[in-house]
Order: sequence, then structure tokens, then C-alpha cells
Amino acid sequence: MKEDIFILIESHRLELTYVEEIIANYFISKKAPLNIDKLAQTLAVSKASITRFCKKIGLDNYKELMFLYNLSLDKKEEPSISSAVTAIYHALATRSDNAYSEVEVDKLCALIKDHNIIHFFGKGFNSYTGADFSFKFSRFGKYVRVISEEKSILMSAEFAREGEMILVASLRGIDNNLLEAMTITKEKNIPIALITSNPNSDLIKQADITLISAGLTHEESIGNISPQIPILIQLDILYERYLHLFSDSVKKWIKSEEILHKNKK
Repeated sequence: MKEDIFILIESHRLELTYVEEIIANYFISKKAPLNIDKLAQTLAVSKASITRFCKKIGLDNYKELMFLYNLSLDKKEEPSISSAVTAIYHALATRSDNAYSEVEVDKLCALIKDHNIIHFFGKGFNSYTGADFSFKFSRFGKYVRVISEEKSILMSAEFAREGEMILVASLRGIDNNLLEAMTITKEKNIPIALITSNPNSDLIKQADITLISAGLTHEESIGNISPQIPILIQLDILYERYLHLFSDSVKKWIKSEEILHKNKK
């Protein structure tokens, strides 16, 4: 959360220069608050460096930094972990709702209905969302191949055929391997759908349909929230809309549930 200056600083740690690291370490060590002149003198850095540090971590000026620093130092009780995590989930849900495009979701639902073989490209944590997609849509008679390894993604793109489709999950939307694979399939006129949080991603140019998910802030991306959550939210929205648009698919879903229930006995 932005009011916790320590988490805010740590979330930008990899972006800091050597001088900015010195400034960061002063605050992380919870040393006495100083005005900008005194801090510059104490650390042997320029006031301009301190100002740049403030900008680097997303603040307007040193005054805002000191306000948040004093606020963090004055905290006498740690907030409930449950409340903090729940608040982030609520924020993600709100951002997902703001990015929702019924037109694009409906187009992707129609594409899935018309294709029984779906290649799901997702690397790293994005591949975990593929398992969720496969579990849901295999109940409708769809054959979903989740592919996460770079060479396998390129091979699947190369051997994909008419009547099949590609669904790509990439939260950051920056991946040359996926871009190459999408380019290969696009040249063969195989439909491609993309889920990403990056509206400026080069992958979008190769996609026929794009769903924009919520992104993770610096604070959220340091590990307290599972990074696949924004993609999973989009897949849940997609699944719910698919059931709404194609109610006949519910019969297949009920039949698959019966089969699964029998296998448990």
C-alpha cells in the first residue's frame, strides 16, 4: 500500500542507482527524519539526487516522502494481514471491472465455441492459469493443450492447423518468444486471442481479440499477491459469460460433472 513507505521503497529497489540505494537504505533503517538539506549533508549526496529518488518511487516531492515516512514510523499497530490482502484483492477486482469489454469477451466466447482444439500459450506463472482454463472448458468438450516451454510453444505454433485456435496469457505482455509464435500462427490465418495487462504490448498487434486484465502495482508485484490472479479473474469472467451466451453448453457441463462424480466413487 502506498502509505507504507518501506514497502514502496523496496518495490522499486531494482530500479535504483547506487546513490539512490544510499538514500533508500537511510529510510529503510528507520533513522531520524531530516529536512532535505540536512539529509543531503548527512549522506553526502545532492538535493537533486534526493528529489530524483522521490520521483523514482512514484512520489511528487520530498515533502510527500517525509509525510509517508513519518506516518509509517508512527504506526503503533500492524494492520491485519487479512485486511491488507483483502483490500488488494478488492482493488484488483475493481480494476478488472474498469477494464472489462463485453464486446471483446463475447467475441472470444464465440471463438471458443467454434473451436474444439485450443492451444494455450503461457509461460511461468501464466501457465498455471492454463490449467484453470483447461479444467473449466474441457467440461464443454474442448481439448486444451497448455504449453509453457519456449521451444514447445514455437513447435505448436508451427504445427497448428485450420480449425484450431491459440489463446495467449501474458500479464506483462513483453515476450519475444510469444511474439514469434503468434506471428507464425497469424500468417496461417489461425485465430489468436490474448489476455494481458499491458495495453501497449506488441503482442496485441498479432492478436485478433485482446482482453485487458488488471495489472499489478509495484507493491503488489513483490510477492504478497499471486501474479496469476489478474489473468484468473479474466478467465472466470470469460467462463461465466460463456455459460450465459451458450446455455446449451450447460448440458455438456452437467454430463461431465456426472462422469467426474462416478469416478470418485
